[in-house]
Amino acid sequence: MAPHAQRRIDACYPVYDVAMSQGAQKRAGSSASGGAVDWRGLETELREAGRLLAAGDAPAAAERLRGIAARGVLPPSREADARYLLGRALGVCGDRAGMTDEWGLVLRLDAAAASPQPLMPADEFESVAEAALAELPQELLDQLRNVAILVADRPSAEMVAGGLDPRVLGLYHGVPMTRRSTSFGAPYADTIYLFRANLERVCATRAALAERIRVTVLHETAHYFGYTERQLRRMGLA
Repeated sequence: MAPHAQRRIDACYPVYDVAMSQGAQKRAGSSASGGAVDWRGLETELREAGRLLAAGDAPAAAERLRGIAARGVLPPSREADARYLLGRALGVCGDRAGMTDEWGLVLRLDAAAASPQPLMPADEFESVAEAALAELPQELLDQLRNVAILVADRPSAEMVAGGLDPRVLGLYHGVPMTRRSTSFGAPYADTIYLFRANLERVCATRAALAERIRVTVLHETAHYFGYTERQLRRMGLA
C-alpha cells in the first residue's frame, strides 16, 4: 500500500476498542518488568475507576486514576491502562490539555510494553486488509481508487496531541462523499489509516486479528461513503 502525500483534511472518523481480551492482557503483562505488584488489587481499582467513569462521575474516576498512576511502580502496560482511563476522564471533565498530556504518555508506554513478536507479519497484515477491500463491489472499489490506505503502528504524536485516541484501531481522514460538492475543490485528500500495533493489542490470536482488520477496513471505508456510527453498529461494523 503505497503512501500518498498528506494534506489538511476536514473530518476524522476513528474506530477503537477500549477493552482488551483476556489473552491480550496476558500478552501485555508478560512483557512487563519491575517489582512485585498487587495485580488483583490493581485490576480491582482500575475496574472501579472505569465504573465511576461509566456512571458519569469523571472527577472521582480521575482522582482515583491519578493515585494509581502516581505510585511509580507500575510496569508500562498497567501504567498505560491507568493513564488511558485518566485521559478519558479528564476529557469528560473538559480538561483537553490534561487529556492530551496523558494520552501522549500512553502512546509512549504502549510502545514500551509492546510484544517484540507481532502476531502477524507486515506483508500478511496488508494482504488481509486487501482481502477485506476485495469484498466490496467493483463499483465501490472504483470510487476508492484515489483513497490512500496506510498502515502505521500507532497514531503519530501529532495526531494524539490534536486529540486523537492513542489506542484507536483505524481512522478515516477526509471528506465523506455525502458531504462533497463541486465547489469544494479537487482532488480530495482521503486516507484510511490502520494502526497495526493497536489492532494487535486487542487480539490474542491471528484469527482474531484477521477479523479485526477486516472489520476496521470495512468500517473506515464505510465512513468514506458517508455511513454514520449508528448505521455501522446496525451493520455489525462498529
